[in-house]
Amino acid sequence: MTSAQLPDEMTDLSARRDPDITFGGFLEEKWTEVCRGLGVDQWETETVLRDLREVIHPWGSRPVGTRCDPPSFVSADGFPAELSVSWKGGRPEVRILFESLGDDRTPLGCQEAGRELTRLLAGSPGTDISRYLGIEDLFLTSAPDRYRATLWHSLAWRPGKRPHYKVYLNPQVHGLDHAYDVMAQAMERLGLADAWEPVGRRGAELARRGHELELMALDLDAGDAPRVKVYYRHRPMPMDELDTVAELAHRYEPVRAARARGVIYGRDGGTVSNEPMTCLAFREDTSGPQEANVYLRLPDNTASDAEAAARIARLMELEGIDPRPHAEIVRRLTAGRPAGAGGLQELCSYRTISPEMPADIGVYLRFSTYDGPVL
Repeated sequence: MTSAQLPDEMTDLSARRDPDITFGGFLEEKWTEVCRGLGVDQWETETVLRDLREVIHPWGSRPVGTRCDPPSFVSADGFPAELSVSWKGGRPEVRILFESLGDDRTPLGCQEAGRELTRLLAGSPGTDISRYLGIEDLFLTSAPDRYRATLWHSLAWRPGKRPHYKVYLNPQVHGLDHAYDVMAQAMERLGLADAWEPVGRRGAELARRGHELELMALDLDAGDAPRVKVYYRHRPMPMDELDTVAELAHRYEPVRAARARGVIYGRDGGTVSNEPMTCLAFREDTSGPQEANVYLRLPDNTASDAEAAARIARLMELEGIDPRPHAEIVRRLTAGRPAGAGGLQELCSYRTISPEMPADIGVYLRFSTYDGPVL
């Protein structure tokens, strides 16, 4: 289905508002629908679901209820997980980002549950947590802030491959003013001080211009040189200013990125006030970040999920990616909800690797599980 063939109205996505459904049951249901939309074999889907059950144990057995306590910063409504699909080289990868929920229902309990899960992941095939252990102390606190990032994880799976894991850390854990100090220490310990230096020395300038250092992610793959991803949130600013962080990366193509912004936002120029994000990827033996991934926010930028899906489909077509699997995912996940609303497709990510290759495009799916945002 091309963008021109998408239906004018699409039923809105909402979490099934059954307070007795468990977090695990809910997430398995959504993961399965995404895999069905991609045409993944049922046996393969069930195989990776076993991994998903393990990483969200034991809190996955809790009822979703009418709120998450404490609320998770993963989602605006406090729900502790989001799903996403990324097309890399035209091939899909299904992912879940989540915050582990502690038994005592406090931010500190979530942080400690995240630490415990990281250690359990050490036993997973192809996983190595030694680099994480070398920096863990920098990102811990005895009093984590409510509704801020603690210690998150993601599971990423491409059909036919084993799952890969990543840990997400909060550079603001000791306050926003100390975020760059925390990052500098972490990058030094990871052997990435030279790669970080061109970004770190511009920290004060970037902050003044509205680019807020928010998250750090570390791959937990064994054997490979560490890849670190650093995420910035952009406060209200002119659209062209969004390039400031991404242009620090070697492989960033501003002309293609501007075209992508125009498609997703439906306009060129003006002020962007819905807090898009940029992620910089760092590897050893590179002076500065290697790649940049921009995350363009959709819900308050489009009138419905149908409009959001049409814009994403248009961008995929421009990059030579078949938009039909994405349309099928949206169709499945929005079935049974009132027509015309939006909110399922939270972010569209865009990353160029080379001028000769299609961009990597990702769609981040968030579920309106609870009534209204936390704040």
